[in-house]
Amino acid sequence: MTRSRSLSCCFAAALFLSSSTFAMAQQPRRPSGDAPTAAPQTIVQRTATLQKMDGFFPVYMDTKTAHLYLEISGWNKQFLYLRHTATGNGAGVNRGAVAQPLVVHFSRIGPKVLLIAENTAWRNGTGEPAQASATRDSFAQSLIGGFTVAAEDTDDHVLIDATDFLLRDVVNFAARLGTGYRLDTTRSTIVPEHTKNFPKNTEIETMLTFAREGGGPAGFPGGAGAPVGPFAPDAASITLEARQSLIELPDDKYKPRRWDQRAGNLQNTSYSDWSKPLGDARETRFINRFRLIKKNPSAAVSDPVEPIRFYIDRGAPEPVRTALLEGTRWWSEAFLAAGFSNAFKVEILPEGADPYDIRYNMILWVEGENRAFSNGLDVVDPRTGEVIKGEVTLTAGRERQDYLITEALLSPYKTSDKPDPQQLALVLQRIRHLAAHETGHTLGLGHNHAASAFGLGSSVDDYPFPNIQIDKNGKLDLSHAYEPGLGAWDMMAIKHTYMELQPNTTPAQEKAALDKVIDDGIKKGMYFLTDSGPSTVHPHSSQWDNGPDSAVELDRLLKVREVAMKNFSEAAIKPGTPMAELQDTLVPVYLLHRYQVEATIQSIAGEDYRYAVRGDGQQIAPMVPAAQQRAALAAAVKTLDPQMLTLPESLILKFPPRPPSLPRTRESFQGEAGDAFDPMAPVHAAATITLAALFEPTRANRLIEFHGRDASMPTLSDVIDATLQATWMAPSQQGLTQQSKMTIDRVVLDELQTLGNSPQASAITKGVVRAELAKLRTYAAERSKDVALDPDSRAFYGSAFEATGGGSTSRGGAATPAPVAPGRRGADTDAIPAGAPI
Repeated sequence: MTRSRSLSCCFAAALFLSSSTFAMAQQPRRPSGDAPTAAPQTIVQRTATLQKMDGFFPVYMDTKTAHLYLEISGWNKQFLYLRHTATGNGAGVNRGAVAQPLVVHFSRIGPKVLLIAENTAWRNGTGEPAQASATRDSFAQSLIGGFTVAAEDTDDHVLIDATDFLLRDVVNFAARLGTGYRLDTTRSTIVPEHTKNFPKNTEIETMLTFAREGGGPAGFPGGAGAPVGPFAPDAASITLEARQSLIELPDDKYKPRRWDQRAGNLQNTSYSDWSKPLGDARETRFINRFRLIKKNPSAAVSDPVEPIRFYIDRGAPEPVRTALLEGTRWWSEAFLAAGFSNAFKVEILPEGADPYDIRYNMILWVEGENRAFSNGLDVVDPRTGEVIKGEVTLTAGRERQDYLITEALLSPYKTSDKPDPQQLALVLQRIRHLAAHETGHTLGLGHNHAASAFGLGSSVDDYPFPNIQIDKNGKLDLSHAYEPGLGAWDMMAIKHTYMELQPNTTPAQEKAALDKVIDDGIKKGMYFLTDSGPSTVHPHSSQWDNGPDSAVELDRLLKVREVAMKNFSEAAIKPGTPMAELQDTLVPVYLLHRYQVEATIQSIAGEDYRYAVRGDGQQIAPMVPAAQQRAALAAAVKTLDPQMLTLPESLILKFPPRPPSLPRTRESFQGEAGDAFDPMAPVHAAATITLAALFEPTRANRLIEFHGRDASMPTLSDVIDATLQATWMAPSQQGLTQQSKMTIDRVVLDELQTLGNSPQASAITKGVVRAELAKLRTYAAERSKDVALDPDSRAFYGSAFEATGGGSTSRGGAATPAPVAPGRRGADTDAIPAGAPI
C-alpha cells in the first residue's frame, strides 16, 4: 500500500458523551474608539498566491512559509474534531491511536476567532430555554484554539492562520516517548501531500520532531518497557506524524435506538439529564449503529434507501485481500435475516478513491514492527450514536503467526519444503473470521466472549481458538479450525440493532419488540458477556477458549498438545532455515493450552452470572457449583506435571545458541542459560501461566468468601493444598524432569508469596497464605535432609525460603520472596512469550 493510501482515519469506537445543546452564539464586538483602522484584506486578496484545497473547510497552503489557513463561513456551527497518530515509533506509540474526540464550533469575539469544545456530557430535555441555559452554565466548556483574523469578507466570513494550532503535540507524543523529549517546532511542519480535503471532512497531517534533552533515560519510552532506539535512526531525534480531522455532523433525520446491556452493543453514546422525572435513570444510552432505512417500511424484507458499503484496501496482498472480501461479506446474511435485502455491500476500493474520505467505510491493511491486535472503530455522531464512518484496521503479522502455529502443529517439512494444504486453508479462514470480527465492531457489536460456550462458531465477535481435532489415525486435523460464516449470536445481535419497525410504532411497542429478540435468544441459551481480564469471574467469558465445559476441553486440548509435541521436530521449519528459529516455532505448540487453562481456572470461585434485568427470567449471579469448581481445579493442576513439561533431550539438541542477527524476541522463551537454550524456560513459562491465574488475588478472596456462604464450596486452602500435592508433595523425578519439578515448585512458591504480599489480597487471604507457607517451609526443611534426593535437590529445598541478607521473614512466618533473575519472579510476564493475537 502506498504511503498516501496506508494512512487511515482510525477513529474512536465510542464517543460516549452526547448532547443536543448548542452553545449560545457570541455576538461579534468591535474595539471602541475613534481612531481609523486600515481596511483588512479580503480573502481573495490574501490567498491570491496560495494553493487552495476545496472541501468541508476550504484550506489554503502557503508553500513558501508552510503555513495553513482555514476559511470559515458562519459561527457556532457544530462539527467533529478528532486527533490521532498517523505514524508510530514501533515501541509504545502505535499508529491509529485516537485522542478524545470533541464536538466543537468556531466563535468570534472582536478580532479573536475561538475554537470551543462543547461539554457534551449533559443535556436538558425539557425544551425550556432557562433550564437549558442552567444546564449549560453548570459545566465548563474548553477553549482549545485561539486565532487572529488573517483576512475577512464579512464578519462571519473570515480566513484564519491555523498553523500554530496544528503544530501542537496534539496526541501527547512527548510523554509517550519518555522523560527528556520535547517538541522542536523548528523541525516540525505541516505535510502538504498528506493534507487532504473532501466534501464532508478536512484532514490535516503534521510532522512533529521530538528532541531528547539531558536527564532522561536514553532511548526508552516512559512506562512502555520497550526501547525507542532500535526503531529510530537516532534516538535523540524522533519524528512522528499526527493527523487532525474536521468532520461534518449528519442531519437530524436519524432515529436513535436505546442501548440494552443484554444485546451485545458494547459501544454506546450516552448523556445525563437532571431534568428527567424522579425515579427515571438520569443517563440515556444509544446504540452506535449505521443509519439504515427500508425503501418499503411495510415490507417484511426490503432494499434499503442507502446500503452500508465497505471497501477493502487495495494494498492488502493476495490471497489475503480476497479472504478479507469474502469474510466481510458474511454480514449480508445477518442483514437479510433482519429484514434488509442488498443492505450490506463490500467491494475493493476503486482506483483513485482515497481512504481519508469519510464517505468510504474502510477495511485497511497496516504493517508494523510486530503483530498486534486489529480493531474496528467508528466515527460517531455524539448526539445520537449514528455511525458516520466505520473503519477496520487489520495489522499484518497475524496471518504469519497462524502459519507458524500450523508448522508447529504439523511439522510438515519432513521430505520437502512443501507445506501441508491444511496450513494455508486455516490461515485464510482465520483472515475471513478476522475481517468479519472487526467489521462487526463497526456495525455496533461488542465482544461476546461467552459465545464459544453456546457451540463452536456461535459468534465471529468472540475470540476463537482453532478447533484442532485428532483424526481416526491419531493425526492432527485442522480442517475444522475455523468454521465459515456468522454464528447464531451474530444474527440475533444484528436483528436487535438494525431491524426496522413499522412507522407508527410507539416507544413501548418498540421496546417490547426488541425485548422479544433478546428473550428468544435467552430461550435458545444465548447471552452476552465480556472478559474483564485476570479477575474475570464467569466460567465462560474467556478469550481464545472453546466448549461449554472448559475443564473437559482442557483435557482434550492436552491430548492434542501431546500428539503435536511427539510429532514436533526440525521438520517444523523449512530446509535452509536457521536451526535457531526452531526455538520460536516450538513456542505455540508447547504453550498450546495456555488460554484454555486460564479459561478453566475461571470456574474456580466463579459466578455464572448474566447481564440480567429485573423480570427477564435470567439467572443473576449464582456461584459455580462446587463439583464444577473441583473438576476445574483437577484439570488445571494437570498442566503442572513435570513429565509433560520436560522437553526430550533429542529436541533440546536441535536448539543451538542464536546467531547475532537472530536474537531472542518477545516471541521467544528467554531463559537463564546465557547463549544456550534453557530447557527450564518453557517449564517456567507454562507453570507461571497456570499459577498466576490460580492464585490471582481476587479469586483467592472469593474462595474464602464463597466457602463462608456455602461450606460445600472449595476454599483457598483446598486450592493451595491441591496445588502443593501436584507439585511440592509429588514424587521426586530423575534427571532433567527433576529440574523441571524444582522449577515448577519455585514458581508455586513465588506465586504464593506474591499473593501473600498483594495489596489486592484481603487480610484473611494473606493470613491463610502465610499459614500455608509456614507449613511449606517446614516441609522444605525436611526435604532438604532427605538422603534419597540428589545433592542439587536437597540444596534447592534447603534454600528455597532464604531471602537475600540472611533469610528475613515477613509476618506470619513466611519468608519474603528472594530476588531471582529477570523473568523469574512471581507473575512476571517477561518470562512468558507474547502469545495472542492469533
